[in-house]
Amino acid sequence: MKELLKIFTLILIAFFLSCSNNSNLTEISDTDDEIIECSSDIVFDTSRGDCNETLDFASEFTMQINTESRIISANSIPEHQVGLFGKVQNALNPNAISAQNETYTITTNPTDSGELTALLGANGPRYRFGVLLNGVELDPVAAEPFPHNGVLDPNVNWEWNLEALNVQLGLDCSNAHVQPSGQYHYHGKPTLYLENLNISTTKMTLIGYAADGFPIYYKYAYSDANDNTSTIIEMTSSYQLKTGDRPGDGITAPCGVYTGVYSADYEYVENAGTLDETNGRTGVTPEYPLGTFYYVLTDEFPSIPRYFRGTPSDDFGF
Repeated sequence: MKELLKIFTLILIAFFLSCSNNSNLTEISDTDDEIIECSSDIVFDTSRGDCNETLDFASEFTMQINTESRIISANSIPEHQVGLFGKVQNALNPNAISAQNETYTITTNPTDSGELTALLGANGPRYRFGVLLNGVELDPVAAEPFPHNGVLDPNVNWEWNLEALNVQLGLDCSNAHVQPSGQYHYHGKPTLYLENLNISTTKMTLIGYAADGFPIYYKYAYSDANDNTSTIIEMTSSYQLKTGDRPGDGITAPCGVYTGVYSADYEYVENAGTLDETNGRTGVTPEYPLGTFYYVLTDEFPSIPRYFRGTPSDDFGF
């Protein structure tokens, strides 16, 4: 009996020593008497690169409207300065910005489809969200699924995808970076674009259109959604960081405390803010005095919406 007690004590000592030597340890589980350490090295990081680079390309943007469609043509080049990108020292990512040739056909008569369409699907990103009036796409979903060994990993779990705004993915000061194709795009609030617009806190500002045709505004809207004489207030997201620990085992899904490094670390809480699950609401706007559904870009998660109310144009699909 004393010998068994001694062995058990040694096992406990070894276990606690291993915990103290692993600063990333977040959870353990006991399966078939085998102790499995569950750790994560994903760091919460909202740092951004500088925007000191002036592009050699001129921004090109046109919009034509008919009774059924809004046709936007753009080269995805912003008018503001950007971060350092390309295969140069200290670049934020290795992809150099290049002019694109994009055309988007979006309905001018959007309707609620009756069900939400997610930008992220079971097999990866399905859609970009929309395009701003400077011709640059809003594309919030990163292709960074668990276990972060690349999207071709046979055990890839897209339910747990890294949140681009909260991990180090080489974003510049406008929450943007560059696709391998050379396309510059925003993962979050387009800071310098908004600064160039001189956003007022006393009026609604239209900044773009979603893939389903509904308009996009930046965070300020009428306190009474149906009264254009009501006070302008800041709209707030109804998403909150979950409490407790993730349910994963560290092998098939991540474990550890919810920190915000995964998009799934957040949950929608109805009426927690002024906006719905799509980060939108229905009401009157300066451009739509009779009322419409509209999306709102917020400073807090999700910043750019992750769901559509209507049916997205195929021009925004992957």
